[in-house]
Amino acid sequence: MNDLFLDIIKQLSKYDINMKENYQLYRNIQNKTPLQKKYKKFADNEFTYNIFEPKKKEYKETIIYIHGGGWVLGSTNFYSLLLHHLANELKRTIISIDYPLAPEHPFPEGFEYLYNAIKNLCFNSTKFSIDKENLIIMGDSAGANLATSICIKAKRKKDFKIAKEILLYPIVQTNFTNKNKYKSINQNGEDFFLSKKMINDYLELYINNKKDYKNKFVAPLYAKNLFNMPETLIITADLDPLRDEGYAYAKKLKRYFNKVTYYNMKGVIHGFFNNFFYFKENHHVLKIIKRFVGDKIE
Repeated sequence: MNDLFLDIIKQLSKYDINMKENYQLYRNIQNKTPLQKKYKKFADNEFTYNIFEPKKKEYKETIIYIHGGGWVLGSTNFYSLLLHHLANELKRTIISIDYPLAPEHPFPEGFEYLYNAIKNLCFNSTKFSIDKENLIIMGDSAGANLATSICIKAKRKKDFKIAKEILLYPIVQTNFTNKNKYKSINQNGEDFFLSKKMINDYLELYINNKKDYKNKFVAPLYAKNLFNMPETLIITADLDPLRDEGYAYAKKLKRYFNKVTYYNMKGVIHGFFNNFFYFKENHHVLKIIKRFVGDKIE
């Protein structure tokens, strides 16, 4: 089944997808997905929190989830089936925060909104019934980029504390030219749907000021000080152009004496965790995540 799926992906990848011209079309398609689960909403100040409660809650940690989509696409509605399943599997409350999307809201608008939303969440931890000392932040792709960038800012500003971060196939740098030193960009940058061109389209939609291509909150791999980061789990996809930079980020975090766990999932493409074709692989990833957050795995 996976080989057939990859063949289909390779055929689709032959089409030139201009994300800069068609991002609104992709948003509309995502918004109409029938695979949605209901969840609670909680408004506080100018922020809205989307809350997924497990059927059986066994652990006090709250997971803050930041969705992917190249800073341009994605929403809690689109991710609701995954988040519903994740909350039940991890037996923890998951709070998803929708953030202002580019290009209407370029960097740093979405990033600052998320940071302040989490700050507000921690300030009102009693109201939300969360343990602010044991927060876990999790994200995929651009959501993972935002998650770890928030951790970098939080450790400096000390507005709140993130105990652990879970980064699924994160984008952590901004050079997607043929001169890039990361082999996976050229190895996987044409045939597996997420292409070099598409990534550059996302970056151009997200970043207005060219100087921000080197900003550590856009490209956390370029950060000069990564001491005292949360305990980190990074999972990459073997057929993903972002694979090698994810590994490089794991190595750099370790060089700054952080506790890091790294896995590369073989035979999967970018975005696999939100793809039902990878049922077996995602079952394995859930075990990795459970072990990382401290669950006993039978």
